[in-house]
Amino acid sequence: MNIYLVRHGETDYGKKHFTTGHIDIPLNETGKKEAQATAKFLKGRNIVKIFSSSLSRASETAKIIASELDLPVIEYDELMEHTSGKLDGVAIKIFLDKLKSVGDFNKMVLQSGGERLDVFTERIWTKFLEIVNENEDESNILIVTHGGVTRTIFSEIFGSPFLKMLSQGNCCINIIRFDKVKEDKFRVELVNYTDHIK
Repeated sequence: MNIYLVRHGETDYGKKHFTTGHIDIPLNETGKKEAQATAKFLKGRNIVKIFSSSLSRASETAKIIASELDLPVIEYDELMEHTSGKLDGVAIKIFLDKLKSVGDFNKMVLQSGGERLDVFTERIWTKFLEIVNENEDESNILIVTHGGVTRTIFSEIFGSPFLKMLSQGNCCINIIRFDKVKEDKFRVELVNYTDHIK
C-alpha cells in the first residue's frame, strides 16, 4: 500500500508568515489552485480512501482532491497541527523572540497553554498507525494534513528528531510505502514533491 501524505494548500496566514496552529484558517485562492493541481496529479493512482485533519485548510484541500477522485473525506481531530496556545496566530518573529527569551520550546508552549511536543507526537503517531493498520489491505490511501504532522510522522519512521525540521511546501506530496510483512514496514519513496503545482 502507498500512503500519500499531503500538506494543505496556501493560506493568508502562511503567506504573511504568521503561526497558525489550531486557528481555523481557510485556503486562499492560491491554495485552492494548488489543491486542484494536486487532485489532477493524484487522479488514477488507485487511491481508495481519503483522510484529513479537521482544520479547514486541510479538510478543504482534501475535499477539492476528493471531488476529482469521487471519494468521501474522513476527518480526524487527531490529525490537527500542533498548537502553541496563545502563540497561535502571531507573527513568526514574535514567536521566535518569545522562544529566545524563554529558552525552551516545551516550557514556552506550556506557558502559553499549548501542547507539549511529546503529547503532540503521541497523538499523531497513534492516529497514523491506526489509519494504516485499519486499511493495510487497501490499494492506496491519502492523508491530508499539516507540515508539523508530516514531519512528525517522518521523524517517528526514521527515529530521528532532526526530521522535524524537514521542509514541507504547500500541497507537497510525500509517498510512504507500507508492507506489513516486512520487518521495516515503512519505506519513504518521495518527500516534499511540489513540481505538480509549479
